[in-house]
Amino acid sequence: MERALKVITLDIKKKKFLRNLLISLFTMAGISFLNYIVLSKYEMCRIEDIPSMILNTIPFVILAISSFSLNQEFSNKTDKMIFTGVFSRNEIMISKLMSFVFASIICFAFYEIICIICKTFNLDILLDNLYAFIVYAFTLGSFILLVSAITSNFIVTGIIGYVLYFDLILALFGQALASRGNEMLKKVIEKLPFYIANTGFYAGTYTTHQLIILISCGILFLGIACVIINRKNI
Repeated sequence: MERALKVITLDIKKKKFLRNLLISLFTMAGISFLNYIVLSKYEMCRIEDIPSMILNTIPFVILAISSFSLNQEFSNKTDKMIFTGVFSRNEIMISKLMSFVFASIICFAFYEIICIICKTFNLDILLDNLYAFIVYAFTLGSFILLVSAITSNFIVTGIIGYVLYFDLILALFGQALASRGNEMLKKVIEKLPFYIANTGFYAGTYTTHQLIILISCGILFLGIACVIINRKNI
């Protein structure tokens, strides 16, 4: 139990982890409030819109943190020290994934505080929002760890994560679902984690079926990432 706890908190204890996360969140909040101040003069924005602005940018924070986490070990040449220490490579990968989940919980708490400030807080959907944050970070984080293990490059990992999970692919999937095309293709798209993850996150909840898909894919991504990192010559 003690070793498991050490593994879970291994990456979280790094000095810059929490600091960089909080700096990102407060910067994001500052920009959102500044945007509100400017646009409210023209009646183009209400204070109730600020939580939505922040919610729309949190996935980018999680993407940046997860893309940087493993790749920094390769770029800083600390990978040999990290992956040949007292913890196994699998434990290191799990530790990094848990740090993404922890970051998502911090983001969730920050978001809910902003909701309280802006008077949009809703206790009835609090738990739905919490598991949406956690499941999103677990699935996206697992995928990013997989790409990081393959590429060992922060920029390439970030681009691949953005292309598959964010605006471009969501727009393409949205067009495909809105068209009168192949019904089989539509059913496939609706079951893809790349489509489900962000759409459900922004909605603040996932269905049971979506949860099963996302968690299963997250476990699969993590498993493949561990296999690759164990075979990698470090």
